[in-house]
Amino acid sequence: MENKDKLLLNSTELTGILGKNEMEKLSKVVEEKAWNNYRKKYDLASNLVNLDFPIQLDFELNASCNLKCPMCPISAESPKGKGKSTWFDFEFFKELIDYSVKNGTRAIKLNYINEPLIRNDFIKFIEYAKLRGILDIYFSTNGILLTEKVSENLIEAGLTRLQVSIDAVTQETYDKVRPGGSLKKVINNLEKFLTIRKKLKSPTPLIRVNFVKTTNNEFELEDFLNFWNNKVDMIGVQEFIKPTKVKKEIKSKKTIKRKDFKCSFPFKQLVINNERQVLPCCTFWGEELALQTIDKPEDLKVAWNSKKIRELRQKHLDGKYSEIPQCKSCVEGGLD
Repeated sequence: MENKDKLLLNSTELTGILGKNEMEKLSKVVEEKAWNNYRKKYDLASNLVNLDFPIQLDFELNASCNLKCPMCPISAESPKGKGKSTWFDFEFFKELIDYSVKNGTRAIKLNYINEPLIRNDFIKFIEYAKLRGILDIYFSTNGILLTEKVSENLIEAGLTRLQVSIDAVTQETYDKVRPGGSLKKVINNLEKFLTIRKKLKSPTPLIRVNFVKTTNNEFELEDFLNFWNNKVDMIGVQEFIKPTKVKKEIKSKKTIKRKDFKCSFPFKQLVINNERQVLPCCTFWGEELALQTIDKPEDLKVAWNSKKIRELRQKHLDGKYSEIPQCKSCVEGGLD
């Protein structure tokens, strides 16, 4: 990474973006023809071209987190019933992967708004997806549970990318944005991860650290960039968009206004939450736009071709995202 190479993203853009250097690295690790075909399809969908089936699926494997971040809707909900009873069934995951690979899916993200490393069987999801032909496997984590053993397992299982949400350079600020965690521990975990990756002589997973700008931490952004520059593969900087469920007065000083914005997410991927709901959106408002609940793998194709998602795609093609309250909130910030 050169000159603090960073991405300035809004919530609709944070998923699935790779820089040129990272693309080159991954194309050398994965079988070149298969990788190029996958990215060609992904790029088509990113340009709002309809695909026969999603090129990527996002899975919420557990509806829980080990932190209480004020900007996250999980923190605003009751923790009751958020234990193992909410974990996504591995056997059903296998069925979905088998069916989806046959239909063209080549990438998966193994979390939604949750912390995936809570699951002690998380590695087997990566291993199975890799075995069945998924080329790009990644997830986001707060890094608290990224122990040396977990790090080694993730690398050896074939994880492609790892995104670590940090949002601070001092413990004082970290306590405000990610209460309940230790910044020192996260940094130590990530540094050990990079050491293990080097020791194993593995080019993957590529590492990205994320910084979500709010009034609680914006003044530390430059220091954050300086600290992580040349340490990781990429730095992501995201504008904060306040979710509906978050009641605390937390916001970013800068409000995004993008009247010409057209979201590509409904053209390229779907989210499957822990309740088996299929969502056309990766953001906090995804569940408000749920397409249907699935009982069998074939239901994914039904959801992908449903009237609801076709209407959503058309709104974005026509440049009328603002007519959808959830999309307007995501792109412009806050519901009216």
